[in-house]
Amino acid sequence: MKADYCLKSSAVFTGIEEKTKEACILIKKNRIIDVVPFEMKDKFIDENTIVLDYKNKLIMPGFVDAHTHFFSGALSASEHVCEDIVNSVSEEECVKMLLQYAKAHPKEKRIRGRGWFITNWGDAPLPTKKSLDKAFPDIPVYLQAADCHSYWCNSKALEECRITKDMEVSSGYIGKLENGELSGMLVELEALQPADKMYRSFTKEEQKDIYINFIKKTAANGITSLSEMMPADYNEENYVRYTIIKELEKEKNFNIRLHIFPKLYDCENYDMALKLQKEFDSDYMRISGVKGFIDGVTETYTGLLLEPYTDNPDTRGIGVPVKSQRELNRSVIKANAAGLPVRIHCIADGSVRMALDAFEESAKVNKNNLANTIEHIENIDPVDIHRFKELKVIPSMQPIHLILDAHGKINRIGKKRIQYEWPVKTLLDDCHEMAFGTDYPVVEINPFENIYAAVTRKNKDGSPASYNPWEKVSMAEALKAYTYGAAKAYSRENELGSLEKGKLADVIVIDRNLFEVSEKEILEAKVDMTMLGGKIIYEH
Repeated sequence: MKADYCLKSSAVFTGIEEKTKEACILIKKNRIIDVVPFEMKDKFIDENTIVLDYKNKLIMPGFVDAHTHFFSGALSASEHVCEDIVNSVSEEECVKMLLQYAKAHPKEKRIRGRGWFITNWGDAPLPTKKSLDKAFPDIPVYLQAADCHSYWCNSKALEECRITKDMEVSSGYIGKLENGELSGMLVELEALQPADKMYRSFTKEEQKDIYINFIKKTAANGITSLSEMMPADYNEENYVRYTIIKELEKEKNFNIRLHIFPKLYDCENYDMALKLQKEFDSDYMRISGVKGFIDGVTETYTGLLLEPYTDNPDTRGIGVPVKSQRELNRSVIKANAAGLPVRIHCIADGSVRMALDAFEESAKVNKNNLANTIEHIENIDPVDIHRFKELKVIPSMQPIHLILDAHGKINRIGKKRIQYEWPVKTLLDDCHEMAFGTDYPVVEINPFENIYAAVTRKNKDGSPASYNPWEKVSMAEALKAYTYGAAKAYSRENELGSLEKGKLADVIVIDRNLFEVSEKEILEAKVDMTMLGGKIIYEH
């Protein structure tokens, strides 16, 4: 068999070995037909084979981002959202940035922004609608926090999405001022859903343009697989989104592999998930399991701890857990019984414990060896570390969040528990499983920033980013977690995540060999070429 492409380099990382090697990746149609030494390539090539010699640049599997929010992320990358506020250092500066955005985008019917982060505002309290009302009295303003767990809204937005001071939620909270009026803060999924719906309200054609534009960005970053991790309801609105993706795929305008995880909770059965799984099941888009939350984030005291917060000893977590242990167990057992992998958001040690307990109960009755994962794991009780291996649960983590947190954990959980913040190396060494992702749009989708954080545990200026620097990993470990490990979290390790004979030809070329560069140069790395299923979709 003759190859359509022969990709040659002295630095090939297959994703299954610890080092790079001299090799040629041979590709026919959408598959890798072999990976061979230089001297063996000739029998696979003829006058029609395109031979690309990348010298000493790194060739590796396409990045598989294990945790993204495709739909909100695509929107964040569009002109419809003010992303500048990610750099704001105060409420006042954030509002000024929004005024500048509004002036430059007069046709927008709503002002949308994303990325403000209370940790970046020093000791400031949570913002209120007052500053937004003064600046924007006549147009709704929806501002999504960087961690995607809160919305900050003005009065017009609260009115538009029908949030009232008398509304009650079973998890999270709707912020109130001292006089009992709405503050404009909507914290955690149930409370923020009405605002999120308006934030994401666009026509079909607008959505298509948003998604196509975003896919160009993912290709330029070498990302060939990602996910939609917001646990969406089984309703018409979300079904329409899926059909739009299917249309783009038919039009050959969807150059990414998308894995969707609708909601875990409040399902009598999972017939709807299975129906969607049957309808949307291609190489480029599929329903890959279900997703649920147990807690929120420690920044707003909604992360669930085993013991009280160090700086707020009256609580182990406000408005959490989202579900009781009994309800969680029931959902996990039923989903796994239906053949659906379960992924659970767990920020703090209390939620990690609950998720492991639920997976343990499921393992007693379900023997189908599914790719269940726990997402984030920003701190853990050491007694729970070995349970990942025992229960075959994949830890899915985002090293770059360590930098985002900016030493915020020390105040929340104290010196003892901080020893197990983002315990990447400890979990990897114990269970030999790890999936890396960004949680985009919580942080940028740039994989090199994530890799840098994983292998250095440092801020971008080189200063320490953690209180446990021993949790850094090797370059090989980081790249494996970003390829094969993440593919396993999507139940696709047999066709994605490594350069091996018979696998889908998702291949990237990086402009330098990451195994041989300084820490600073990791941050400067760029993607030179991205190939998806044997088709070049990006070249620098």
